[in-house]
Amino acid sequence: MLATASAQDAVFLHGSTHKAALALHAGNACEWKIYKVTDFTNTKDKNFAAADEFTFKDGIDDAATVDITWEKPGKYYLIVEEFNGGLGGCSTRRAFAIEVIESATIEFKELASNDCSNVGNAFETEVIIETSGIVDSKFYPIQVYYSIDGAPVATPITVTESKSLVFNDLAIIPEHTDKNQIITILSAKDKYGGDIKVTLTGGVNIHTRILYGIPVISPVTIK
Repeated sequence: MLATASAQDAVFLHGSTHKAALALHAGNACEWKIYKVTDFTNTKDKNFAAADEFTFKDGIDDAATVDITWEKPGKYYLIVEEFNGGLGGCSTRRAFAIEVIESATIEFKELASNDCSNVGNAFETEVIIETSGIVDSKFYPIQVYYSIDGAPVATPITVTESKSLVFNDLAIIPEHTDKNQIITILSAKDKYGGDIKVTLTGGVNIHTRILYGIPVISPVTIK
């Protein structure tokens, strides 16, 4: 018996790792398998997915809980089979329709290429995550990788559902207009490790923002 799945039960990002869990009855055994389809109306269990399209963590595919890394974009059916009294006994199967997409994209909300820095050496702005209409709240928190004046920063910034990208300890000297700084978003990862690319701009997957220092008003006299 194979219980049906909806047209699309889940959408994951390429490279992400997700947990699948079954409330396994005591004394029973189970096994997870992944099949590839071109459309969710295709037969669910006809074509096994190739070995380079997914990975079971530690090779475990017969536990009540498994971790699966989705290595390639495409449409898949994840099918779990529960056996009464051990593998090979009477069984029931359940299918889940999963689409793996190439990536989401990230960019600064304000697409202008420059901005004013905050007073002090911090800067906060909002980012947009585009996932082709998918509700993006499931992907947070997101790790955003960036560079300052062309030098990549080792530690990413964590962005929550507030979507605020907060840069601290920037080497901007706001009192001098000639001390500007270029911030470039390079890439990002969702909370499952899936790829989030920077929106393609001019043929390059980067997004740059120039922060201008804030000048100090010279002494003003009124006569």
